[in-house]
Amino acid sequence: MKPGILPLMLLICCFCAYGQTVTDIEKTYGQRQQIYSVSQHIWMTPEFALDGQVCRMRLFPKRVDARSNYVGAGLQYDELRELLNSLVPLDKRGMKSKINFGSTATGGPAAWTTYPYERVTFTFTASFQPAEPDASPRLTKGEYTFTQPQTNPRTDPESEQPSADDFLPSQSSTTEIVTIRWHDRKCQN
Repeated sequence: MKPGILPLMLLICCFCAYGQTVTDIEKTYGQRQQIYSVSQHIWMTPEFALDGQVCRMRLFPKRVDARSNYVGAGLQYDELRELLNSLVPLDKRGMKSKINFGSTATGGPAAWTTYPYERVTFTFTASFQPAEPDASPRLTKGEYTFTQPQTNPRTDPESEQPSADDFLPSQSSTTEIVTIRWHDRKCQN
């Protein structure tokens, strides 16, 4: 190798590594999101109300973290149930109405199972296999809106206290996203 080639190669490598800064990336792709590692296999993105309280959370499977790469698309039921009971303790949910509790709606490439309580609603989302092998299901926020009959768990004779085992493993075994929404908190956007 010629003596002048090595310094030239080092200069090129240093120039390539210098390329992108946080400002460059945020200018191109927008502000970074708040994403929290809330358990071994689950990430959480919160949204906040004007008063700073969390108004909505989305839980989804980790694919990578600092030490591991995880495969598989679903959330693990036992880990998810424990996390949900920790994030929104039973005494913070209010009563649950048995009328609509655990009902599932389908639309497009997904199914939504909803667990409404007096103060909060949990929605478990699972996708169907795409018709084309290379296609992946895509859901746009607000694309599917399902109305449910309004019930008041306090006056509903079918209402009951929440339990740590409210979420059914058979309906959540293929869950890919869980959304937690508080009824009395309006998100900023």
